[in-house]
Amino acid sequence: MLSPATESRSVPIGTSTAAPPALELHALTKVFKAGRSKRSVTAVNALSLSIARGEVLALVGESGSGKSTVARLIARLETPTSGSVSLAGEAMPVHLNAAALRQLRRRVQMIFQDPYASLNALNTVGYTLSRPLLLHHLATPRTVQASVNQLLERVGLSPGAQWAARRPGELSGGQRQRVVIARALAARPELILADEPTSALDVSIRLDIMNLLLDLKDQEGLSMLFITHDLSGARYMADRVAVMYAGSVVEIGPAEAVIGRPQMPYTQLLRRAAPKFAEVRAADQITDAAPLRGEVPDLTNLPPGCAFEPRCPHAMPVCRSALPPLYEVSPGHQVRCVLFDPARPATDSSPEA
Repeated sequence: MLSPATESRSVPIGTSTAAPPALELHALTKVFKAGRSKRSVTAVNALSLSIARGEVLALVGESGSGKSTVARLIARLETPTSGSVSLAGEAMPVHLNAAALRQLRRRVQMIFQDPYASLNALNTVGYTLSRPLLLHHLATPRTVQASVNQLLERVGLSPGAQWAARRPGELSGGQRQRVVIARALAARPELILADEPTSALDVSIRLDIMNLLLDLKDQEGLSMLFITHDLSGARYMADRVAVMYAGSVVEIGPAEAVIGRPQMPYTQLLRRAAPKFAEVRAADQITDAAPLRGEVPDLTNLPPGCAFEPRCPHAMPVCRSALPPLYEVSPGHQVRCVLFDPARPATDSSPEA
């Protein structure tokens, strides 16, 4: 289900380009306080990755892995605890004043998961789309209606004037999400953060929305972070895929390699759990002879080593000592697992009983 240009658009991690990446995260960390207690939750743990200009990077993982928090940190809906975010080579200060925050919101737009909660039910579609155009001085009061109509037609809602007069309650889920996409485009952003943009929609219209996003990305030269738990959707949308577990990236690389030939035991688990990939279950390293064990780790008390170690059928004592680095298993394909450490002693080759 790869899009035709997937392989040609792919930009492996570490590849140098003439222009700086559209987005670069370095050791990005977010720690939340757990209620009134002194305990804390590490939602994002020293995350480093980049997105090239015009690239789609899919961020996949279970609920609670930290995917949405990453997007909220980039959009500054949350403030990072530490680490840095750079847009087109320009580092963003940790604390932004109102003017800087407005400029950031023009350059980075977010598409939220639930189109029913993303729009104010009292406002017309036209009013909703006019606000970013006027706020960022991209239209005048005289031209704003024409700009709104044009935006609606670009996302497949035509004639625009007719849709502009409606309120969210008069629209279906797919139509609302098209309005949300139009609102994101209104600011003429460089980067789109799409947080589970199809998960709340009927299966029959998910592909339409994904194709719309890809078409608009190509037309506008946008970069995109596509957050999802759906491996098939990630494979269809993305040039590269990054898999998150307990706040860390555990596997990253070209979409076809990560999803078609996963190396990290956790990624193999995700593929095994997806109905789409049931037929390839026997080819995975995780088999019925080596069943998954343990529980999801307590995010208020992460283990010092690999967070997946308590569940991994290949766990070894070394897995508990420290979080392993990302090891390159093929060009642009990296895995955070000691199984791929070239310096690992031969005595560590057998999984722990």
